[in-house]
Amino acid sequence: MISREDIDRIMDAVKVEEVVGDFVELKRRGVNYIGLCPFHNEKTPSFNVNPTKGIFKCFGCGEGGDSVSFLMKYQHYTYPEALRFLAKKYNIEIQEQELSQEELKSRDEKDSLYHINELAAKYFYDNLFNSEEGQSVGLSYFNERQITRKTIDTWQLGYAKQKGDDFAQYALKAGYSEELLITSGLCLKSERDGSLYDRFRGRVTFPVYNAGGRVLGFSARILTKDKTKAKYVNSPESPIYIKGKTLFGLNFARTEMAKQDLCYLVEGNIDAIMMNQNEVKNVVASSGTALTEDQVHMIKRYTSNVAVLYDGDAAGIHAAIRATDMFLKEGMHISIVLFPDGDDPDSFARKHTQDEFQQFLKQNAQNFILYRTNLALEQAQGDPIKKAALVKEIIHSISLIPDLIERTTYIQQCSSLLSMREDVLTNELNKEIIHNAYIKNKEDKKLQQQNQTTSSDNKPPVQSDGTAPYSDQTPLSSEQTTDTQTQEPSVGIEISPKEEILERNLLRILVNYAQLPTNQLVLIDNKSQMRQFNAGEFILNDIISTEIDFKHPLYRSIMDKYIEEYNKSSRILSATDIMRQGDTETNNLLSSLLMEPTKITVSDNWEKFGVITPDINSQQVIDNDIKYTTLSAKLHKLSAMMEEQKQKMKENPDDQSFIETFAALTIIRNNIAKELSRTAF
Repeated sequence: MISREDIDRIMDAVKVEEVVGDFVELKRRGVNYIGLCPFHNEKTPSFNVNPTKGIFKCFGCGEGGDSVSFLMKYQHYTYPEALRFLAKKYNIEIQEQELSQEELKSRDEKDSLYHINELAAKYFYDNLFNSEEGQSVGLSYFNERQITRKTIDTWQLGYAKQKGDDFAQYALKAGYSEELLITSGLCLKSERDGSLYDRFRGRVTFPVYNAGGRVLGFSARILTKDKTKAKYVNSPESPIYIKGKTLFGLNFARTEMAKQDLCYLVEGNIDAIMMNQNEVKNVVASSGTALTEDQVHMIKRYTSNVAVLYDGDAAGIHAAIRATDMFLKEGMHISIVLFPDGDDPDSFARKHTQDEFQQFLKQNAQNFILYRTNLALEQAQGDPIKKAALVKEIIHSISLIPDLIERTTYIQQCSSLLSMREDVLTNELNKEIIHNAYIKNKEDKKLQQQNQTTSSDNKPPVQSDGTAPYSDQTPLSSEQTTDTQTQEPSVGIEISPKEEILERNLLRILVNYAQLPTNQLVLIDNKSQMRQFNAGEFILNDIISTEIDFKHPLYRSIMDKYIEEYNKSSRILSATDIMRQGDTETNNLLSSLLMEPTKITVSDNWEKFGVITPDINSQQVIDNDIKYTTLSAKLHKLSAMMEEQKQKMKENPDDQSFIETFAALTIIRNNIAKELSRTAF
């Protein structure tokens, strides 16, 4: 357990732009930062980070929260693990009790899988140095490959002993279950006698990390020349390890990739390790598997420039060509570095000094489209049919480039290199672009049909522009829209669109203004007087005194937290206080509400016609926003009460008290409607 005091110290020190910036390339835009969302694939940045409020929000997929919730979502940390990560990052010492075996077993499956993989990484690393077998077999191999002790320590390379159940017995004694060992892929169960045995035996091990440095699985290399056994054995996919969404070495490379605005992509793990050892830090490996779109998107979060470093043989060239189209489709710039025959990044790095290796990379990077064009000329060898087929392949790749100017430039250069008329290539390019659009349209329709069959009929209210309604009364007659990911109430809850808007707006002003002052007119001794209040207290007291009962389950649960804490200690919670509980749905909603003021826009015509528009953060705007929102809620409540009185008058026509109550409510309602500049009816 981490104490409340330590949590407060951590959160006071945290800068959300620094935490998120470790994983996402951010660019400043006004008071906020923007970048490509790490939680869904996008080409136009919709991911916002607000340093002032300490939150992030994606207006594309709806994800949002604070630094802790970002780490929990992106790194799959538990709440305590996210706090420990932040404490370490900001050099804050924390005191906490050791987790008991009971607590260890109660962790969820993903958390347990991370822990068992981290245990295995430490165990294999210890084997390398502290066992006779590890030193004579594993360490000898790394020494042969000229992998230094520093590199071994950095990557936590290790050795799995030859004994069939060596790690299995160690893990079982440590309290881990057979089921977990099998799910992680570290162990298998014998079909013959049901005994547990290790997947990795007599092999050097390479931990596979996620972007934040947590162990997901392993790749293990055999050290004998036994042709009957696979050279590499890898962890199977698990709830935490999806191969197509993992890049080997990304945790070590991401910062340098963003800094240099360049990523070197290699095939093998050893290639990435040796390049890192040679001070080329911005390198990741596809681990010998075909590159996936998810891996391309992961690279694009840090840079749009990729240099492919594959072997110079036919297989290496083919693999590089296969990856090209995915990068071009994402608008990325791709080059290729080919090594001399018989060399790969690993062997070349071992033969040359750091300076020589780095110089070779810089001098031998070729634009990939132009490289393919020259390669096509070589491969065609004067055969017009073969040349035509190769040219069509190149034109197809160019057609995937989103930028018109880049496409045009490539066509011009290819025309010169291929000795073909530019208009011929352009016509072929246009055919490809039309064909691509046709294919994409078919795929989009198919996806849309799939979504329609799985989506709920219970949709939130929307405006004519497709966005969710913001407010029926705004201080600035401006375009104010909320995140399109509006929260829908649970099935069976009866809540009208108007009620949902009112409840959301009450919650919005509370989370945005809770700690600020507000000036409001109140009735004292039957006289209206302007008084200053804490906005949070004013809003909560207004909700409580008006007896507004929230119907939307998520809005109600958040409001209940505010009211409970206020009644208990007279303290007004901040949105961050609630976010610290780590509820994803709550965090997404709160971050949306906190970001809404940044989306207000004011028409240019106002200034043109001399209309003075106050700053959206001004006291005037805050006061008016609170006034209109709370009065709107009161007006709705009064209208509901009047409907009840009408029903009672019908049922009890001779009871004068119902008529008097209805008349009194009508006067109050009309006064509020007048204050809101509305017509009462």
